[in-house]
Amino acid sequence: MKYANLPLLQVCLALFLGIWIGFSDFGLELKTYILSSSLFFGILIILQFTSKPNSFQSWAYTILSLLFVFSLGVLHTKMHLPKHQSNHYSNYLDKEDLIAFEGEILKPLKPNAYKDKFEVELLSIKGQPVQGKVLLQIPVDHGLEVTSTHKISGIGQISAFKNPANPQQFNHKDYMFYQQMSHVINAEIHHIKTEPTYKFSFTNLGEKAREHIKNSLSRYDFTSQQMGLIQALLLGQKQDIDPETYNQFSRAGAVHILAVSGLHVGIILLILQFITKGLLWVKNGRIWRSILVILGIWGFAMLAGFSPSVLRAAVMFSFLSIALNSRRKTSAINTLALSAVVLLIVNPYFIFQVGFQLSYMAVISIVTLQPRLSRLYQPRYYLSQKAWDIITVSLCAQLGVLPLSLYYFHQFPGLFLLSNLVILPGLGILLGGGILIIVLSLLSILPESLAYIYGLILDALLYFIKAVASKEELIFSDIYFTKLMLISSMALVLSILFWNARYKIYSYSIVNLSLLAFMICLYAEKREQLHQEKVIIFQSYSNSHLGIVKGVSFELHTDENLTKEDVENTYHLKNYKVFKGITSTKVDNFKSVYRINNNETLLVIDSLAVYPKENFHPDYLLLKNSPDINLDRVISLLKPKQIIADGSNYKTDVELWKATSNRMNVKFYSTWDEGAFSFPLR
Repeated sequence: MKYANLPLLQVCLALFLGIWIGFSDFGLELKTYILSSSLFFGILIILQFTSKPNSFQSWAYTILSLLFVFSLGVLHTKMHLPKHQSNHYSNYLDKEDLIAFEGEILKPLKPNAYKDKFEVELLSIKGQPVQGKVLLQIPVDHGLEVTSTHKISGIGQISAFKNPANPQQFNHKDYMFYQQMSHVINAEIHHIKTEPTYKFSFTNLGEKAREHIKNSLSRYDFTSQQMGLIQALLLGQKQDIDPETYNQFSRAGAVHILAVSGLHVGIILLILQFITKGLLWVKNGRIWRSILVILGIWGFAMLAGFSPSVLRAAVMFSFLSIALNSRRKTSAINTLALSAVVLLIVNPYFIFQVGFQLSYMAVISIVTLQPRLSRLYQPRYYLSQKAWDIITVSLCAQLGVLPLSLYYFHQFPGLFLLSNLVILPGLGILLGGGILIIVLSLLSILPESLAYIYGLILDALLYFIKAVASKEELIFSDIYFTKLMLISSMALVLSILFWNARYKIYSYSIVNLSLLAFMICLYAEKREQLHQEKVIIFQSYSNSHLGIVKGVSFELHTDENLTKEDVENTYHLKNYKVFKGITSTKVDNFKSVYRINNNETLLVIDSLAVYPKENFHPDYLLLKNSPDINLDRVISLLKPKQIIADGSNYKTDVELWKATSNRMNVKFYSTWDEGAFSFPLR
């Protein structure tokens, strides 16, 4: 691979790095970034007209060009941040309060048992014109017509998303930030109203089309599981997939087929290329073929809701379609880079979305590594050749996404090859058959027998996935993998993917240095893991959980009658164990006194309200289970440095204790408000 012949890749990497750095807060004003970009641009113009054509000037010009692109990436990100948008709604909020709001529904989101959720673009708050997206939550069974074709207005409680209460819990605040939402509005049914809008958008058109398709399919005897699969495979909507079914696909290493992405769009491209092949015999047929194929790709993207993975694939395969139909050779890396540049220009927040990262790493790995693996073995027969192609594609995709999968999901499906060998050949039948089913149902000419056969195919897929997922001994989960390990392993993977046979010494050096860096990171993280010693008071509603970490051992102190298996099934405890690389667990009852860092002491006062009355002065005081105490007297007698109240206490008691502590000038910490509390054990 000639790196010099990949200018779009260089531009993409510079822009990628600039956008990533742009999300860091350096405390500078927006005009500083504008001046920086202008300065680089001015220097480039001067070099263009004054430099002589020699090697040094060429390198200097290339470096300055990439620095200019980098600065544009930083500037582009900064301009998209709420604090640099004068009319963003967050700049008009003094505190969390009831507000009058008006907005447009962008799309419905997956609800929970109590709330329906919607992504809303605000138009005004408190009568002030604003912009920016917010999450709107209203009680289920509201009886209102709420779709992306409606405006919504009313009164609701607005609040900012909060950080997770315990370490390594899912960070909903960060996730919503990358969806460009920083606040949530909770509204009651009788405080809101909706009205239809007549504003055209392709997103609204896609939602109407999906609803029409769902209604047409509902006339046939598809089960809820079958309908969920149809919507996921063909309409890009995973909301109706049963959580257990989704987990089974994940454990089987086949969850990628539930997320409409490059694999699906690539198959759609092949189907459209086959259908429009007859246009090659018509005058200007190649032009018409390109137009129809691109319209088909973007029509499918519209149906799938324009998710980041679909947008990436649609952009990339649009360029690829043009190249195929114009008989021009094209670089897959250049095409991929161009699609990334286009998407990041449209929305720089894509860079932190997990689906975007997984999608690009999988495709980069396939297009760079798969041709090399494919040449290692040349089967004689057609079927064995196709099987070998699927194996190499699966291995390359898995290698590309492995660091990200280990970091985000902490698991590795051992049977991914088997899953892909069975599923990938049939995915074209699933998609092609699904499109035929949808078209015939829309025309009201779908035979019941054909619908029944397609349902059987979906059931067979579910049965196979369930069988593979049941082999739990081949599913490696709860894998310890830190951010430092992610960065070093990504560098190693990329050095392998972009290994260049023409520059072996250079390529070997990069791979060896990356491998050395990865091994050093593994050693450093393992050493840190073995020497960790910490006490942590978790935020657990109605319960008290105190954990003691010593190396890879975890000792949980609680009043509950928990077993080791119960700890594994408790969300915040299980995640914390994975985060710390814990391999052994012990459950014990609470003690009255704990020795912690530098021989300091932690005194526990529970509902019995028993504590030493004299000659004992603990450094920390933990209040749990709402003890009936006079905190003024306790502070006067014990003189603690800090008081900690966990989630087992009533919030009203916590507020009273906080006021008392502030009055008596003693530090107070509530896990209700600030999350888990931790300190070193030594």
